[in-house]
Amino acid sequence: MSNLLIHIAVRYGTRRMLVHTSACRYTVDRLKGRLFRVARVSRRSRTYDDDKIDEARAMAEYGLSLQQLADLPKHAQKAFPHRPSYTLYSLNDVYNRALKVHGSGKAMHEKRRMLIDMRHKLSDSERMRLRMRVEAQNQTTRGADRVVVIAFTLNLCDTIGKFTAAYLTGSKSLFAEAIHSTMDTVNQLVLLTGIRFSQRNPDLNFPYGYGNVRYVSSLITGCGILSFGCGLSMYHGISGLLHGDALEPLTYAYYALFMSLLFQGSSVITAFREARRKAAAARISLVNYVRTTADPSLNVVLLEDSAAVIGVAIALSAVSLSSIFQSPVPDCCGSILIGCLLGTVASFIIRTNAAHLVGRSLPKRITDDIVCRLENDPMIR
Repeated sequence: MSNLLIHIAVRYGTRRMLVHTSACRYTVDRLKGRLFRVARVSRRSRTYDDDKIDEARAMAEYGLSLQQLADLPKHAQKAFPHRPSYTLYSLNDVYNRALKVHGSGKAMHEKRRMLIDMRHKLSDSERMRLRMRVEAQNQTTRGADRVVVIAFTLNLCDTIGKFTAAYLTGSKSLFAEAIHSTMDTVNQLVLLTGIRFSQRNPDLNFPYGYGNVRYVSSLITGCGILSFGCGLSMYHGISGLLHGDALEPLTYAYYALFMSLLFQGSSVITAFREARRKAAAARISLVNYVRTTADPSLNVVLLEDSAAVIGVAIALSAVSLSSIFQSPVPDCCGSILIGCLLGTVASFIIRTNAAHLVGRSLPKRITDDIVCRLENDPMIR
């Protein structure tokens, strides 16, 4: 039963990977002389009949490749709602194909015996460590990595332009946006470091891997946005209201804000497309995908850049009103509004990532579905 619970927990994990599907990367000849990297799924965790076999088990247990299975009759079956389907083959077809590939029943059973012997030599802790290593290698961080790099490059250019324009014009709103872009740039460096670190393989000191480093780095970025971004923006806005200074000509401010809108818009579109693609693959809505923190680094970039676009619109409106009324008050109020916006985004990032690190239980609808499937599984009595 413990193997079954581990299997179900991994299937419902935010990384959306199945332990047994990683077996498709390793054929029998590669496993020879190495540790067996794939923990075989217990018979009790299967949701299909005994005369069927899934693709990963067919490859791992019979030493077949995807090319050797390609022309066999197959059909897709869903294991759980909102999860990708997996391919099933007839057990007789796979057995006959293995006989044909390996030449004889004796040769086929010899390869299977080698796998079983290797698997039995592993202790429980080694099995767990190898399973977590496979999980770490299958993390879906590739798209998030690319999005963070793009966002970092665009925000760095945006930061330079905003600080230059804020210095030339003395605009409080523009200075608040420059702080915002600076925090975004630093945060994306932290996120990129977290992504790289989370891809490390599990070891003796950290047998469960480094996957949670992504959530830690996202939590750090949320704290940075709240303390520096929100705090400094509101401080400069309030300071401007109390000690208002006349604004310089705002031509450079308009140039900087329009360029910022172009940079931030490009970044948020990239993050939005990646998040929508992953949400569609998980068969959930984009809003639910962001709320579940399935990919914390991608979510932070999406939220930060969305807030940046809104912040640019606020700064542009504030600067325009200050120019029309020849008063620094709208500009200072814009800085305060940008600070409030950053505080809201930071609070959401902190709350969602902290909930994941603390350890949140599965939703009731999912646990009910698990219980229902266990009760209806003919292999469980």
